[in-house]
Amino acid sequence: MLYTALLPKWWFKVQLTHAPPEKQPQRGGRTLGEQLKAVCPTIADPAKAYYIPSWVMPGGDMQTIYLYTQHFKPAGCPVSYERDIFEFSDGGKAAIDWARPRRDSLPESPLIILVPGIAGGSHDYYARSFIHRISQQPYGYQVVVLHSRGCNGVDLHTPKAFHAGMTDDLREFVKHLAERRPKSRLIGIGFSLGANILTKYVGEEGASCRFVAAASVCNPFDIDTTVRAMCAPTIKNRFLYAAALTRSLISVFTSNQKVILAGEVALDAKRIVSARNINEFNEEYTIKVFGYQSAKELNVGGSCVHYLKDIQVPMLFINALDDPMCYRRTIPFDDIAKNPHLVLACTRYGGHLAYFEGTSVTPWLPSQLSSFVESMLTWK
Repeated sequence: MLYTALLPKWWFKVQLTHAPPEKQPQRGGRTLGEQLKAVCPTIADPAKAYYIPSWVMPGGDMQTIYLYTQHFKPAGCPVSYERDIFEFSDGGKAAIDWARPRRDSLPESPLIILVPGIAGGSHDYYARSFIHRISQQPYGYQVVVLHSRGCNGVDLHTPKAFHAGMTDDLREFVKHLAERRPKSRLIGIGFSLGANILTKYVGEEGASCRFVAAASVCNPFDIDTTVRAMCAPTIKNRFLYAAALTRSLISVFTSNQKVILAGEVALDAKRIVSARNINEFNEEYTIKVFGYQSAKELNVGGSCVHYLKDIQVPMLFINALDDPMCYRRTIPFDDIAKNPHLVLACTRYGGHLAYFEGTSVTPWLPSQLSSFVESMLTWK
């Protein structure tokens, strides 16, 4: 393990990937890159953009595991939510958590839509730490968290839960918000699996996208490659990351087993709960209820990497090269550089959604995402 305190500062520079300045969109005399450099210097100004991990836990594994322990400590970043239940057109329901102030008191203010990771939600530390920061001055923006079906206290009402490329629920929710708050500027932020879903949605929408900007954090990009790597019989997969993700999926099934098995598709509950990895779970449950022929078809079709070329709103991607769940080899550097609307910020360290820094082990991401939101809302 590297002892980060002994490494030169240049080692920790944030590496940016984007199109040449002359091809980037421009507003008010500034290109996208210039706007980010001016308002988000700690992520986009080469002279100021560094991420130095806490020397207490510099490695990606330690950071990721520590992040998980913080999910159960709300005192560190207290956030007060107001919950709604959103009903989709097919009868399905999902939990919607609004971070105060109440949405009704700010009908014209900007609104940030947060899409969490697999079976995650508003209680997760990466979400709370960002919301805690963005809701305070000088920002004071409101955030709403869209949870996946069957998660966070809301049971399934249809046999379908979710999968990595499922964008219909996000599309319907965003449409609902845009119609209810037509004067609000919307910004989407996705984390992990939610980042893939958000990115795929923004690409599918193209020029019709209702977001003025979006951000992706720790995006797997290529779901098939990522899942295949997680299905490899390694110690980490058996006892840490892949095992935890598989348990999360099985938990959603067992909590909603009665509704799922009452559907028209024949399922084998014993085989589903006995799944040893994500692909086995998808083969026994997901592909059957969503109408795919194989887990590979599901994974390939659900990968946002195929939609990067179609994105037409400013979008920031943040990925750590030591992320133990979203691998370096899946980061599409060339595809991002070809689209003038996209900017990729890569760090050497940070783990998966963790990015802790300093001796006090505080999160680095909230400030970066908050300044990105500010930069997009002030870029006119």
